[in-house]
Amino acid sequence: MSLIQTSNLTKIYGSGETAVTALDHVNLKVEAGEFIAVMGPSGCGKSTLLHLIGGLDRPSDGQVTIDGQALDHLGDTALSELRRRKIGFVFQFYNLIPVLNATENAALPLLLDGVSQAKSNARAAEWLGRPPPPPS
Repeated sequence: MSLIQTSNLTKIYGSGETAVTALDHVNLKVEAGEFIAVMGPSGCGKSTLLHLIGGLDRPSDGQVTIDGQALDHLGDTALSELRRRKIGFVFQFYNLIPVLNATENAALPLLLDGVSQAKSNARAAEWLGRPPPPPS
């Protein structure tokens, strides 16, 4: 079973003559441990694909499956929980909460998941203190 899978994933913005097809029946499989890069020119659908895979947007057609769970039937609460537990995002414009420090921002998903403040902060500090992986 693939960790991430899309089947005929399509996203159309607008309707009628002004409709723009951002993704047109994209099929993708990502296996556990696999590393992929999504590359292409501006406007080719990279961000749209990642927003759909992350459950931040809904497809016009097709399906996204994360770790065996189809996203199309999940409500907002279930999607938030899935993102918190299974998906990590690093946004281009980092989207940190400005009133929180780095440790508190990193600890927030754990707090939302019911982990105590002390344990959340300790894990966040551990993550932030790790050296970067060696170059390949």
